[in-house]
Amino acid sequence: MVLTQRSVLDRYTPSSAVTDKILELFCETLHLNMNVEGDKNAQLGIDHPDGYVMKPQREGGGHNIWEEEMREKLLSLSGDPARAQYILMKRITAPRRKNKIVRRGVMSERFNTVSEFGCFSVYCTDGAGIVKQNKTVGPLIRTKVAGENEGGVGVGIAAIDSPYFV
Repeated sequence: MVLTQRSVLDRYTPSSAVTDKILELFCETLHLNMNVEGDKNAQLGIDHPDGYVMKPQREGGGHNIWEEEMREKLLSLSGDPARAQYILMKRITAPRRKNKIVRRGVMSERFNTVSEFGCFSVYCTDGAGIVKQNKTVGPLIRTKVAGENEGGVGVGIAAIDSPYFV
């Protein structure tokens, strides 16, 4: 969420034009702080539970809250400072494709899937803020059954794909 803020991202890019291009890649991310803007954002999630996902602000995947469960959680956190431990992110609707997934050496039946494309990256500092290495090291495609909200490869929900560029 921090990197969606222009003031922060500008520190890591060579120009405003590069920052603009990077910001085009991010989806809307909203804080749920205990202030007027946080209240407005929470109401947006309550009014449009299919359009957002509520995510805890902590390391590791999973534990996201979706749809009606998210709406109920936002209502229950009204006035509670614990709400600020979450963010709302605009839900991404990926195109569906018929596909098969191989898990533990067994090929599945063909079903609707969605895929996410990203990059494996390496970012290392010396601990004092001096960047020692910052590079992209390859493509990442994660595919899962359409309709599955979580996407963890490590827990068996999604699978790593091999890109085939045409």
